Amino acid sequence: MLSLLILGLIAGVIPVYLGIGAALVLGKVLPRSWEGLLIGVATGVLLYLFFDLMHEAVELSGARDVLSWVVFLGSLGASLVGLVVLESKQILGRIQGGRFLSLPYMIAVGMGFHNLGEGLAIGASYASGEWSLSLLLVTGFALHNGTEGFGIVGAAGKKPVQWVDIALLGLIAGGPTCLGAILSGQGLSPYWSIAFYTFAAGSLLYVILSLTAISYTATRRIQMATGLFLGISLMYLTAMLLALVGGIRT
Repeated sequence: MLSLLILGLIAGVIPVYLGIGAALVLGKVLPRSWEGLLIGVATGVLLYLFFDLMHEAVELSGARDVLSWVVFLGSLGASLVGLVVLESKQILGRIQGGRFLSLPYMIAVGMGFHNLGEGLAIGASYASGEWSLSLLLVTGFALHNGTEGFGIVGAAGKKPVQWVDIALLGLIAGGPTCLGAILSGQGLSPYWSIAFYTFAAGSLLYVILSLTAISYTATRRIQMATGLFLGISLMYLTAMLLALVGGIRT
C-alpha cells in the first residue's frame, strides 16, 4: 500500500502542484491583457478532459447493461443539471465568496475524479506484477497531470490565490490518484467507475459553460479562441507523447 501511495504521489499530487506553481508564475509575469488567453487555455484543458472522461464512461457502459445507462445518465444529470439548479436558485451566488464553491475548486474536484481513474490504472498494473508498465504509466500521467494546474489557476484569472488555496487545490485534484491506486486492489465495481467519470464530466462541463459565458466577449474572442486551441493542444501533445513512448493512451 505504501508503494501504491508513493506512485500516486509521483503521478498525481506532485505534478499538479508543479503545474499550479508554473501557472501562478506565468500569471504574474504576463500583463492583465493576457487574462483572456489564460482563461482560454484553462477552458481548453477542461474541454479535453471532458471528452476524455465521457469516452472512458461510455467504454465501461454496456449496450445490454441497462443499469450502466442509469448510472451514466444519473451521474451526468446530477452533476451538470444539479449545479445549474443551484446557480439558478442563487444558492451559489449567496455564498460566491465561499472557497469551496469557487470555479477553481469545482475544476479541482472534476480533475480529482479524472485522476482517480488514472490511479486505478496504475494500481491495476502494479497488482498484476507489470512493473515496467506501472512506471511508464506513472511517468506519462505525471507529465499529463502537470498541465492540469493551468486549468485550475487559469479559472481564477488575476484574482489572488492564497497559499491555503494552493495547498487544498493541489490535494483535491491530485490526491485521488493515490486513492485510485489503493482502491484498484479492492475490486472496485465498474458502476462506481462510470459514476466517477460521468460526475466529473458533468461538473467540468458546467465550469466550461461558466468560463465561456464570462470570458467570450467581443474584446476577448480572439484571445479566448487562441487559448482554447493552446489548451487542447497542450493536453493532446502530452497524451500523444505518452502513446508514442509506451503505446498507452490517456
